[in-house]
Amino acid sequence: MKFILTGLLLVLFFTAKSQEYVVKNIHVFGAKGDGKTNDQAAFKAAADFFNARGGNGRLVIPKGTYIVGKQVYSGGQLNKPVYMGEDVLDFSNVKNVSIAGKAGAIIKYQDSLRLGAFTPETGKAYDHGNNYFVNPAYVAVIGNCISFENCSGITISNISLDGNNQNIILGGIYGDVGRQIPHNGVKILNCKSISVDQLNIHHFGLDGMIISNKQSADSDKILITNSTFEYNSRQGLSWVGGNQLYVKNCKFNHTGKGKFSSPPGAGVDIEAEVGLVRNGYFENCEFIDNTGNGMVADSGNSGDCFFTGCTFWGTTSWSIWVTKPGFSFEKCNIYGSVAHGYDSPSMKDATKFSNCLFEDKPYNGVAPYGGFLVETNNKKRMSFSGCTFISHTKKLGWFKSSAISPDEKYQFTNCSFTINNILKEGDFAAILRGAALKNCTFNFTDPDAKKKRYLLAGYGEAGNADLGGNKILYRNQ
Repeated sequence: MKFILTGLLLVLFFTAKSQEYVVKNIHVFGAKGDGKTNDQAAFKAAADFFNARGGNGRLVIPKGTYIVGKQVYSGGQLNKPVYMGEDVLDFSNVKNVSIAGKAGAIIKYQDSLRLGAFTPETGKAYDHGNNYFVNPAYVAVIGNCISFENCSGITISNISLDGNNQNIILGGIYGDVGRQIPHNGVKILNCKSISVDQLNIHHFGLDGMIISNKQSADSDKILITNSTFEYNSRQGLSWVGGNQLYVKNCKFNHTGKGKFSSPPGAGVDIEAEVGLVRNGYFENCEFIDNTGNGMVADSGNSGDCFFTGCTFWGTTSWSIWVTKPGFSFEKCNIYGSVAHGYDSPSMKDATKFSNCLFEDKPYNGVAPYGGFLVETNNKKRMSFSGCTFISHTKKLGWFKSSAISPDEKYQFTNCSFTINNILKEGDFAAILRGAALKNCTFNFTDPDAKKKRYLLAGYGEAGNADLGGNKILYRNQ
Protein backbone atom coordinates (compact mmCIF):
# COMPACT_ATOMS: atom_id res chain seq x y z
CA MET A 1 0.00 0.00 0.00
CA LYS A 2 2.88 2.28 0.90
CA PHE A 3 4.48 1.78 -2.52
CA ILE A 4 1.18 2.46 -4.29
CA LEU A 5 0.73 5.74 -2.39
CA THR A 6 4.31 6.74 -3.09
CA GLY A 7 3.89 6.01 -6.79
CA LEU A 8 0.65 7.97 -6.88
CA LEU A 9 2.29 10.94 -5.18
CA LEU A 10 5.15 10.86 -7.68
CA VAL A 11 2.68 10.83 -10.61
CA LEU A 12 0.76 13.76 -9.14
CA PHE A 13 4.03 15.62 -8.47
CA PHE A 14 5.33 15.30 -12.03
CA THR A 15 1.89 16.05 -13.51
CA ALA A 16 1.69 19.23 -11.46
CA LYS A 17 5.24 20.19 -12.48
CA SER A 18 4.45 19.62 -16.14
CA GLN A 19 1.52 22.04 -15.91
CA GLU A 20 3.48 24.89 -14.34
CA TYR A 21 3.87 27.96 -16.54
CA VAL A 22 7.34 27.84 -18.07
CA VAL A 23 9.45 30.36 -19.99
CA LYS A 24 11.88 28.97 -22.53
CA ASN A 25 14.41 30.80 -24.67
CA ILE A 26 14.76 29.43 -28.20
CA HIS A 27 18.53 29.25 -27.59
CA VAL A 28 17.89 26.53 -25.00
CA PHE A 29 16.79 24.30 -27.87
CA GLY A 30 19.99 24.98 -29.80
CA ALA A 31 19.10 27.95 -32.00
CA LYS A 32 21.96 30.29 -32.93
CA GLY A 33 20.20 33.20 -34.63
CA ASP A 34 23.44 34.15 -36.35
CA GLY A 35 21.99 34.49 -39.87
CA LYS A 36 24.11 31.54 -41.06
CA THR A 37 23.23 28.41 -39.10
CA ASN A 38 20.01 26.62 -40.04
CA ASP A 39 17.93 26.62 -36.84
CA GLN A 40 15.06 24.47 -38.14
CA ALA A 41 15.78 21.63 -35.69
CA ALA A 42 15.78 24.00 -32.72
CA PHE A 43 12.35 25.39 -33.58
CA LYS A 44 10.98 21.89 -34.11
CA ALA A 45 12.32 20.87 -30.69
CA ALA A 46 10.68 23.92 -29.09
CA ALA A 47 7.30 23.10 -30.62
CA ASP A 48 7.64 19.45 -29.57
CA PHE A 49 8.36 20.55 -26.01
CA PHE A 50 5.22 22.67 -25.70
CA ASN A 51 3.08 20.13 -27.54
CA ALA A 52 4.13 17.39 -25.14
CA ARG A 53 3.04 19.38 -22.11
CA GLY A 54 -0.13 20.83 -23.65
CA GLY A 55 1.21 24.38 -23.67
CA ASN A 56 1.13 26.71 -20.66
CA GLY A 57 4.27 28.69 -21.29
CA ARG A 58 6.21 31.25 -23.26
CA LEU A 59 8.77 30.83 -26.01
CA VAL A 60 11.12 33.80 -26.15
CA ILE A 61 12.95 34.60 -29.40
CA PRO A 62 15.81 37.08 -28.81
CA LYS A 63 17.18 39.48 -31.38
CA GLY A 64 18.82 37.70 -34.29
CA THR A 65 18.21 36.23 -37.73
CA TYR A 66 17.13 32.60 -37.45
CA ILE A 67 17.53 30.71 -40.72
CA VAL A 68 14.94 27.97 -41.17
CA GLY A 69 13.54 25.61 -43.78
CA LYS A 70 14.19 21.98 -44.58
CA GLN A 71 13.26 19.85 -47.57
CA VAL A 72 13.89 16.17 -48.21
CA TYR A 73 14.19 14.89 -51.78
CA SER A 74 12.32 11.60 -52.18
CA GLY A 75 14.14 10.51 -55.32
CA GLY A 76 10.93 9.30 -56.92
CA GLN A 77 9.76 7.10 -54.04
CA LEU A 78 6.17 5.99 -54.47
CA ASN A 79 3.44 8.16 -52.87
CA LYS A 80 5.88 10.76 -51.57
CA PRO A 81 6.21 14.42 -52.62
CA VAL A 82 9.31 14.95 -54.67
CA TYR A 83 10.47 17.57 -52.14
CA MET A 84 8.86 17.49 -48.68
CA GLY A 85 9.26 20.37 -46.26
CA GLU A 86 8.16 20.74 -42.65
CA ASP A 87 6.59 23.47 -40.56
CA VAL A 88 8.95 25.55 -38.45
CA LEU A 89 6.78 25.87 -35.33
CA ASP A 90 3.92 23.38 -35.47
CA PHE A 91 1.58 23.50 -32.47
CA SER A 92 -1.35 21.15 -31.90
CA ASN A 93 -3.84 20.95 -29.00
CA VAL A 94 -2.01 23.45 -26.81
CA LYS A 95 -3.40 26.16 -24.55
CA ASN A 96 -1.99 29.31 -23.04
CA VAL A 97 1.13 29.66 -25.17
CA SER A 98 2.95 32.90 -25.95
CA ILE A 99 5.57 33.33 -28.67
CA ALA A 100 7.35 36.56 -27.84
CA GLY A 101 10.03 38.06 -30.04
CA LYS A 102 12.45 40.69 -28.86
CA ALA A 103 13.23 43.73 -31.00
CA GLY A 104 15.08 42.54 -34.09
CA ALA A 105 13.88 38.93 -33.99
CA ILE A 106 13.72 37.60 -37.56
CA ILE A 107 12.78 34.11 -38.76
CA LYS A 108 13.92 33.77 -42.36
CA TYR A 109 13.74 30.88 -44.81
CA GLN A 110 16.96 29.73 -46.42
CA ASP A 111 17.66 30.25 -50.10
CA SER A 112 16.91 27.72 -52.83
CA LEU A 113 13.95 25.90 -51.34
CA ARG A 114 11.66 24.51 -54.03
CA LEU A 115 8.00 25.25 -54.67
CA GLY A 116 5.80 23.96 -57.48
CA ALA A 117 5.88 20.91 -59.73
CA PHE A 118 9.13 18.96 -60.12
CA THR A 119 9.96 15.68 -61.87
CA PRO A 120 10.30 12.94 -59.22
CA GLU A 121 13.12 11.04 -60.93
CA THR A 122 15.36 14.03 -61.66
CA GLY A 123 14.24 16.65 -59.16
CA LYS A 124 14.11 19.24 -61.93
CA ALA A 125 11.30 21.70 -62.54
CA TYR A 126 8.38 20.13 -64.40
CA ASP A 127 6.80 22.33 -67.02
CA HIS A 128 3.66 20.40 -67.97
CA GLY A 129 2.25 23.11 -70.18
CA ASN A 130 -1.15 23.22 -68.44
CA ASN A 131 -2.65 25.62 -65.95
CA TYR A 132 -4.14 22.80 -63.87
CA PHE A 133 -1.97 20.06 -62.50
CA VAL A 134 -2.27 17.94 -59.34
CA ASN A 135 -0.06 14.90 -58.81
CA PRO A 136 1.30 14.50 -55.25
CA ALA A 137 4.40 12.73 -56.49
CA TYR A 138 5.42 15.91 -58.37
CA VAL A 139 4.83 18.49 -55.65
CA ALA A 140 7.55 20.42 -53.81
CA VAL A 141 6.30 21.61 -50.41
CA ILE A 142 8.05 24.13 -48.17
CA GLY A 143 5.53 24.16 -45.29
CA ASN A 144 4.19 26.78 -42.88
CA CYS A 145 6.28 28.96 -40.62
CA ILE A 146 4.00 29.01 -37.55
CA SER A 147 1.01 26.66 -37.47
CA PHE A 148 -1.71 26.18 -34.85
CA GLU A 149 -4.35 23.45 -34.87
CA ASN A 150 -7.02 23.03 -32.18
CA CYS A 151 -5.30 25.56 -29.93
CA SER A 152 -6.55 28.35 -27.66
CA GLY A 153 -5.15 31.19 -25.61
CA ILE A 154 -2.33 31.90 -28.07
CA THR A 155 -0.29 35.12 -28.31
CA ILE A 156 2.30 35.90 -30.99
CA SER A 157 4.15 39.21 -30.95
CA ASN A 158 7.05 41.25 -32.24
CA ILE A 159 8.58 38.93 -34.86
CA SER A 160 9.48 39.34 -38.51
CA LEU A 161 8.67 36.29 -40.63
CA ASP A 162 10.50 36.33 -43.97
CA GLY A 163 9.35 33.70 -46.47
CA ASN A 164 12.19 34.70 -48.83
CA ASN A 165 10.12 34.04 -51.95
CA GLN A 166 12.64 36.05 -53.97
CA ASN A 167 15.08 33.14 -53.66
CA ILE A 168 12.71 30.20 -54.04
CA ILE A 169 13.44 27.80 -56.92
CA LEU A 170 10.16 27.62 -58.82
CA GLY A 171 8.74 24.50 -60.40
CA GLY A 172 5.79 24.30 -62.73
CA ILE A 173 2.20 25.30 -61.96
CA TYR A 174 0.62 23.16 -59.25
CA GLY A 175 -3.07 23.26 -58.37
CA ASP A 176 -5.76 25.07 -60.30
CA VAL A 177 -3.81 28.28 -60.94
CA GLY A 178 -0.37 29.39 -59.82
CA ARG A 179 1.32 27.36 -57.09
CA GLN A 180 -1.30 26.44 -54.52
CA ILE A 181 1.07 24.75 -52.06
CA PRO A 182 1.52 25.40 -48.31
CA HIS A 183 4.02 28.14 -47.56
CA ASN A 184 2.19 30.47 -45.17
CA GLY A 185 3.54 32.80 -42.53
CA VAL A 186 0.90 31.85 -39.94
CA LYS A 187 -1.75 29.16 -40.27
CA ILE A 188 -4.67 29.03 -37.83
CA LEU A 189 -6.85 25.91 -38.02
CA ASN A 190 -9.84 25.49 -35.68
CA CYS A 191 -8.43 27.70 -32.93
CA LYS A 192 -9.94 30.13 -30.41
CA SER A 193 -8.67 33.20 -28.57
CA ILE A 194 -5.68 34.08 -30.75
CA SER A 195 -3.86 37.41 -30.43
CA VAL A 196 -1.34 38.58 -33.02
CA ASP A 197 0.55 41.85 -32.55
CA GLN A 198 3.47 43.52 -34.29
CA LEU A 199 4.23 40.80 -36.80
CA ASN A 200 5.86 41.59 -40.13
CA ILE A 201 4.94 38.70 -42.42
CA HIS A 202 6.33 39.06 -45.91
CA HIS A 203 7.52 37.30 -49.06
CA PHE A 204 5.83 33.94 -48.48
CA GLY A 205 5.08 31.59 -51.36
CA LEU A 206 1.37 31.41 -50.51
CA ASP A 207 -0.32 33.59 -47.84
CA GLY A 208 0.92 35.83 -45.09
CA MET A 209 -1.79 34.33 -42.87
CA ILE A 210 -4.63 31.87 -43.36
CA ILE A 211 -7.50 31.45 -40.89
CA SER A 212 -9.48 28.24 -41.39
CA ASN A 213 -11.98 27.69 -38.58
CA LYS A 214 -15.15 25.63 -38.79
CA GLN A 215 -18.21 27.61 -37.82
CA SER A 216 -19.41 27.28 -34.24
CA ALA A 217 -21.86 29.08 -31.99
CA ASP A 218 -18.95 30.55 -30.02
CA SER A 219 -16.89 33.39 -31.39
CA ASP A 220 -13.32 32.67 -32.43
CA LYS A 221 -11.98 35.81 -30.74
CA ILE A 222 -9.10 36.29 -33.14
CA LEU A 223 -7.33 39.65 -32.82
CA ILE A 224 -4.71 40.96 -35.25
CA THR A 225 -3.13 44.34 -34.51
CA ASN A 226 -0.24 46.53 -35.67
CA SER A 227 0.97 43.95 -38.20
CA THR A 228 2.15 44.04 -41.80
CA PHE A 229 1.44 41.51 -44.55
CA GLU A 230 3.31 42.46 -47.71
CA TYR A 231 4.78 40.90 -50.87
CA ASN A 232 3.24 37.51 -50.20
CA SER A 233 2.51 35.54 -53.35
CA ARG A 234 -1.19 34.63 -53.11
CA GLN A 235 -2.83 36.63 -50.30
CA GLY A 236 -1.91 38.90 -47.44
CA LEU A 237 -4.71 37.23 -45.46
CA SER A 238 -7.04 34.39 -46.44
CA TRP A 239 -10.07 34.03 -44.15
CA VAL A 240 -11.76 30.82 -45.26
CA GLY A 241 -13.80 30.00 -42.17
CA GLY A 242 -14.66 31.47 -38.80
CA ASN A 243 -16.73 33.78 -36.65
CA GLN A 244 -15.42 37.06 -35.19
CA LEU A 245 -12.16 38.45 -36.49
CA TYR A 246 -10.93 41.87 -35.37
CA VAL A 247 -8.11 43.51 -37.33
CA LYS A 248 -6.68 46.94 -36.44
CA ASN A 249 -3.78 49.02 -37.76
CA CYS A 250 -2.64 46.39 -40.25
CA LYS A 251 -1.27 46.55 -43.79
CA PHE A 252 -2.18 44.10 -46.54
CA ASN A 253 -0.15 45.49 -49.42
CA HIS A 254 1.80 44.50 -52.55
CA THR A 255 0.53 40.91 -52.74
CA GLY A 256 2.02 39.18 -55.78
CA LYS A 257 4.46 42.02 -56.40
CA GLY A 258 7.47 39.92 -55.44
CA LYS A 259 9.14 37.28 -57.62
CA PHE A 260 5.89 35.50 -58.53
CA SER A 261 2.16 35.57 -57.94
CA SER A 262 -0.66 33.05 -57.59
CA PRO A 263 -4.33 34.04 -57.98
CA PRO A 264 -6.34 35.62 -56.48
CA GLY A 265 -3.41 37.85 -55.44
CA ALA A 266 -5.56 39.89 -53.03
CA GLY A 267 -4.68 41.91 -49.97
CA VAL A 268 -7.47 40.11 -48.09
CA ASP A 269 -9.63 37.31 -49.45
CA ILE A 270 -12.81 36.59 -47.48
CA GLU A 271 -13.91 33.26 -48.91
CA ALA A 272 -15.88 30.72 -46.88
CA GLU A 273 -14.55 27.26 -47.73
CA VAL A 274 -14.41 25.16 -44.55
CA GLY A 275 -17.34 26.88 -42.83
CA LEU A 276 -19.27 30.14 -42.66
CA VAL A 277 -17.42 33.44 -42.43
CA ARG A 278 -19.10 36.04 -40.23
CA ASN A 279 -18.40 39.15 -38.15
CA GLY A 280 -15.18 40.62 -39.47
CA TYR A 281 -14.12 44.07 -38.26
CA PHE A 282 -11.26 45.95 -39.94
CA GLU A 283 -10.16 49.29 -38.50
CA ASN A 284 -7.52 51.65 -39.88
CA CYS A 285 -6.07 49.06 -42.27
CA GLU A 286 -4.41 49.37 -45.69
CA PHE A 287 -5.14 47.38 -48.85
CA ILE A 288 -2.72 48.91 -51.35
CA ASP A 289 -1.10 47.97 -54.68
CA ASN A 290 -2.03 44.30 -54.75
CA THR A 291 -1.85 42.21 -57.94
CA GLY A 292 -5.47 41.19 -57.39
CA ASN A 293 -8.20 43.00 -55.49
CA GLY A 294 -7.46 45.00 -52.37
CA MET A 295 -10.28 43.12 -50.64
CA VAL A 296 -12.41 40.45 -52.28
CA ALA A 297 -15.53 38.69 -50.94
CA ASP A 298 -17.02 36.69 -53.77
CA SER A 299 -17.23 33.00 -52.77
CA GLY A 300 -18.86 30.82 -50.16
CA ASN A 301 -21.22 31.67 -47.33
CA SER A 302 -19.50 34.87 -46.21
CA GLY A 303 -21.04 38.01 -44.76
CA ASP A 304 -21.35 40.73 -42.12
CA CYS A 305 -18.00 42.51 -42.34
CA PHE A 306 -17.32 46.12 -41.40
CA PHE A 307 -14.45 48.36 -42.51
CA THR A 308 -13.77 51.75 -40.90
CA GLY A 309 -10.98 54.24 -41.52
CA CYS A 310 -9.36 51.94 -44.08
CA THR A 311 -7.50 52.79 -47.30
CA PHE A 312 -8.06 50.80 -50.49
CA TRP A 313 -5.82 51.56 -53.47
CA GLY A 314 -6.12 49.34 -56.53
CA THR A 315 -3.36 49.70 -59.12
CA THR A 316 -3.56 46.51 -61.21
CA SER A 317 -7.02 45.37 -60.13
CA TRP A 318 -10.12 46.49 -58.26
CA SER A 319 -9.80 48.24 -54.91
CA ILE A 320 -12.87 46.40 -53.57
CA TRP A 321 -14.80 43.48 -55.04
CA VAL A 322 -17.77 42.38 -52.96
CA THR A 323 -20.88 40.36 -53.79
CA LYS A 324 -21.74 39.07 -50.30
CA PRO A 325 -24.33 40.35 -47.79
CA GLY A 326 -23.75 42.70 -44.89
CA PHE A 327 -20.56 44.47 -46.01
CA SER A 328 -20.29 48.07 -44.79
CA PHE A 329 -17.59 50.71 -45.24
CA GLU A 330 -17.29 53.84 -43.09
CA LYS A 331 -14.84 56.74 -43.38
CA CYS A 332 -12.70 54.81 -45.87
CA ASN A 333 -10.48 56.29 -48.59
CA ILE A 334 -10.95 54.37 -51.83
CA TYR A 335 -8.60 55.16 -54.69
CA GLY A 336 -9.37 53.13 -57.77
CA SER A 337 -12.50 51.24 -58.64
CA VAL A 338 -15.10 49.42 -56.56
CA ALA A 339 -16.86 46.53 -58.29
CA HIS A 340 -20.33 45.01 -57.84
CA GLY A 341 -22.02 45.10 -54.43
CA TYR A 342 -24.62 42.69 -53.07
CA ASP A 343 -27.98 42.26 -54.80
CA SER A 344 -29.82 42.57 -51.51
CA PRO A 345 -33.43 41.67 -50.72
CA SER A 346 -33.32 43.96 -47.67
CA MET A 347 -31.68 47.17 -46.51
CA LYS A 348 -30.06 45.25 -43.65
CA ASP A 349 -27.85 43.15 -45.92
CA ALA A 350 -27.22 45.77 -48.62
CA THR A 351 -23.69 47.00 -49.38
CA LYS A 352 -23.26 50.34 -47.61
CA PHE A 353 -20.75 53.16 -47.84
CA SER A 354 -20.94 56.08 -45.40
CA ASN A 355 -18.68 59.14 -45.29
CA CYS A 356 -16.22 57.52 -47.70
CA LEU A 357 -13.95 59.19 -50.27
CA PHE A 358 -13.83 57.81 -53.82
CA GLU A 359 -11.06 59.29 -55.99
CA ASP A 360 -8.95 58.22 -58.97
CA LYS A 361 -5.72 59.27 -57.31
CA PRO A 362 -2.42 57.82 -58.66
CA TYR A 363 -0.25 55.62 -56.46
CA ASN A 364 3.43 56.49 -56.80
CA GLY A 365 2.72 57.81 -60.27
CA VAL A 366 0.66 54.76 -61.30
CA ALA A 367 -2.93 55.44 -62.30
CA PRO A 368 -5.51 53.49 -60.29
CA TYR A 369 -7.31 50.59 -61.89
CA GLY A 370 -10.67 50.81 -63.64
CA GLY A 371 -12.61 53.18 -65.84
CA PHE A 372 -15.06 54.30 -63.13
CA LEU A 373 -14.82 55.10 -59.42
CA VAL A 374 -17.62 52.59 -58.86
CA GLU A 375 -18.84 50.03 -61.40
CA THR A 376 -22.00 48.09 -60.61
CA ASN A 377 -25.04 46.65 -62.36
CA ASN A 378 -28.43 45.75 -60.87
CA LYS A 379 -27.42 45.53 -57.20
CA LYS A 380 -30.50 46.39 -55.18
CA ARG A 381 -30.43 48.86 -52.30
CA MET A 382 -26.70 49.59 -52.47
CA SER A 383 -26.31 52.85 -50.55
CA PHE A 384 -23.93 55.82 -50.31
CA SER A 385 -24.41 58.32 -47.50
CA GLY A 386 -22.29 61.45 -46.96
CA CYS A 387 -19.75 60.23 -49.50
CA THR A 388 -17.39 62.31 -51.64
CA PHE A 389 -16.67 61.37 -55.26
CA ILE A 390 -13.78 63.10 -57.07
CA SER A 391 -12.92 62.18 -60.66
CA HIS A 392 -9.87 63.44 -62.53
CA THR A 393 -9.49 61.22 -65.58
CA LYS A 394 -12.01 58.42 -64.98
CA LYS A 395 -15.79 58.58 -64.99
CA LEU A 396 -17.62 59.11 -61.70
CA GLY A 397 -19.44 55.84 -61.74
CA TRP A 398 -21.44 53.26 -63.60
CA PHE A 399 -24.66 52.66 -61.68
CA LYS A 400 -27.15 50.87 -63.86
CA SER A 401 -30.31 49.30 -62.52
CA SER A 402 -33.74 48.48 -63.89
CA ALA A 403 -35.28 48.77 -60.42
CA ILE A 404 -38.66 50.54 -60.33
CA SER A 405 -39.36 50.48 -56.61
CA PRO A 406 -37.64 53.50 -54.97
CA ASP A 407 -36.15 51.46 -52.13
CA GLU A 408 -34.55 48.98 -54.58
CA LYS A 409 -32.61 51.68 -56.43
CA TYR A 410 -29.06 52.79 -55.75
CA GLN A 411 -29.36 55.17 -52.80
CA PHE A 412 -27.34 58.42 -52.66
CA THR A 413 -27.89 60.77 -49.72
CA ASN A 414 -25.91 63.94 -48.92
CA CYS A 415 -23.16 63.04 -51.39
CA SER A 416 -20.92 65.40 -53.33
CA PHE A 417 -19.57 64.70 -56.83
CA THR A 418 -16.67 66.73 -58.24
CA ILE A 419 -15.94 66.21 -61.93
CA ASN A 420 -12.50 67.52 -62.91
CA ASN A 421 -12.48 65.67 -66.24
CA ILE A 422 -12.22 67.58 -69.49
CA LEU A 423 -14.76 65.67 -71.55
CA LYS A 424 -15.92 65.88 -75.13
CA GLU A 425 -19.10 67.76 -75.92
CA GLY A 426 -22.15 65.67 -75.04
CA ASP A 427 -20.08 63.05 -73.19
CA PHE A 428 -21.34 61.53 -69.96
CA ALA A 429 -19.71 62.14 -66.59
CA ALA A 430 -21.57 59.27 -64.95
CA ILE A 431 -24.18 56.61 -65.59
CA LEU A 432 -26.94 56.99 -63.00
CA ARG A 433 -29.78 54.78 -64.15
CA GLY A 434 -31.98 53.38 -61.41
CA ALA A 435 -30.52 55.73 -58.78
CA ALA A 436 -32.36 57.68 -56.08
CA LEU A 437 -30.53 60.88 -55.10
CA LYS A 438 -31.28 63.17 -52.16
CA ASN A 439 -29.46 66.39 -51.22
CA CYS A 440 -26.54 65.66 -53.53
CA THR A 441 -24.26 68.15 -55.29
CA PHE A 442 -22.54 67.83 -58.67
CA ASN A 443 -19.64 70.23 -59.26
CA PHE A 444 -18.19 70.50 -62.79
CA THR A 445 -14.81 72.26 -62.71
CA ASP A 446 -14.39 72.43 -66.51
CA PRO A 447 -15.29 76.06 -67.30
CA ASP A 448 -16.95 74.91 -70.53
CA ALA A 449 -18.94 72.10 -68.90
CA LYS A 450 -22.32 73.77 -69.21
CA LYS A 451 -21.74 74.73 -72.82
CA LYS A 452 -20.58 71.23 -73.65
CA ARG A 453 -23.76 69.85 -72.14
CA TYR A 454 -22.16 67.04 -70.16
CA LEU A 455 -24.53 64.20 -69.37
CA LEU A 456 -25.47 62.43 -66.21
CA ALA A 457 -26.90 59.53 -68.14
CA GLY A 458 -30.22 58.45 -66.77
CA TYR A 459 -31.09 62.01 -65.80
CA GLY A 460 -30.59 63.77 -69.10
CA GLU A 461 -28.28 66.73 -69.68
CA ALA A 462 -26.75 68.03 -66.49
CA GLY A 463 -27.34 71.59 -67.56
CA ASN A 464 -31.07 71.05 -68.01
CA ALA A 465 -31.98 68.92 -65.01
CA ASP A 466 -32.18 69.64 -61.31
CA LEU A 467 -32.09 65.93 -60.44
CA GLY A 468 -35.10 66.20 -58.19
CA GLY A 469 -33.79 69.05 -56.02
CA ASN A 470 -30.10 68.06 -56.09
CA LYS A 471 -27.64 70.81 -57.04
CA ILE A 472 -25.49 71.17 -60.13
CA LEU A 473 -22.69 73.72 -59.88
CA TYR A 474 -20.31 75.11 -62.49
CA ARG A 475 -17.03 76.86 -61.92
CA ASN A 476 -18.00 79.80 -64.15
CA GLN A 477 -21.31 80.49 -62.37
